Amino acid sequence: MYFLAISFFAIGLNIFGYRFLGKWNEGALFWSLTAWIATSAVILATAPKTSAEFVFTQFTNETGWPDGVAWMLGLLQSALSLIGYDAITHMTEEMPRPTRDAPIAMVTCVAIGGVTGLTMIIVLLFCIPNPEAILTTLTGNPLIELIIQATGSRAAGTVMSCALAICFVNGTIGSVTSGSRLLWAMARDGGAPCSRLLSQINPNFHVPINAILAVALFNILFGLLYLGPSVAFNAYISSCTIFLNCSYAGPILILLLRGRKTLTAERPDFPLGRVGGYVANVVAVVYVGVTSVFFLLPSTEVVDTVTMNYVSAVIGIFIIFVTLLWVFKRKSYQGPVFDMAAISSSPQPVATTMGLTSKHF
Repeated sequence: MYFLAISFFAIGLNIFGYRFLGKWNEGALFWSLTAWIATSAVILATAPKTSAEFVFTQFTNETGWPDGVAWMLGLLQSALSLIGYDAITHMTEEMPRPTRDAPIAMVTCVAIGGVTGLTMIIVLLFCIPNPEAILTTLTGNPLIELIIQATGSRAAGTVMSCALAICFVNGTIGSVTSGSRLLWAMARDGGAPCSRLLSQINPNFHVPINAILAVALFNILFGLLYLGPSVAFNAYISSCTIFLNCSYAGPILILLLRGRKTLTAERPDFPLGRVGGYVANVVAVVYVGVTSVFFLLPSTEVVDTVTMNYVSAVIGIFIIFVTLLWVFKRKSYQGPVFDMAAISSSPQPVATTMGLTSKHF
């Protein structure tokens, strides 16, 4: 019920609250940083401490895989925490100067996520004197159990857990916003199923209501997988990391094959440099290629129906869907057409056809 309530709240805010959605997102960033600081400070001040040796040098491998493979498998959670910055690109048509604003926002997003995530992990490791008690907690959430053990107060654990839970609520809102804009753009260009329906902009609210509802329904249906077999839900969650990483590496690989000079004839607003750009692109493609292979492996070397990694099955279904979409939409999909010179020089948002301006977001 809580999941459905949050989903419907995200739908309502994206449809009826689009005029102050930008301020909401700014508040969400402030809330996330405040919750991070408060949680870290409280746990550090109240919890018994482990040693620096435990935090930085101890390596525990219970997977059955060699240590190197286990380490690569452990990157899944780290990779999951840093994905999602593609949401910024879904909103570029509503930015005043996307050629500059989007890259800055993406780099800032990764920087904030990396710093806050790394420091939070270090804080938690320093404050886990009894890992077994934390992992086997009856609360079902190790972080909540850690807060309760550190503070000795269930009230404090409840308050701080709610503060962190609100971060996920804000994430759901952003997911619906960015996903709906991506679906709307694909439908506008004739590349999505039911393109005519999903490309419509409501004349009263000036937002793609049909696309918002479609994205929200997709989230709800797949969220309900949590009520079914855990292997199905885990496969869906794990596949998100691989899908998003591959969606990032795909265009980069094409750019490397064709040459970065094809990107633009003029100096971009956010240049990486001739050498720095190639280095960043090569590292990105190699990282995604290597980690994606390891993320397909099961979490333990001894495999049964419970420990099997079914991400490969999800990827197979996705490939079938994309192939069918290409077969039926290859003639109607034209792709977006942009005047890069006009976009770079114009102070107005690109999405003038959408009837929206940057003040709405």
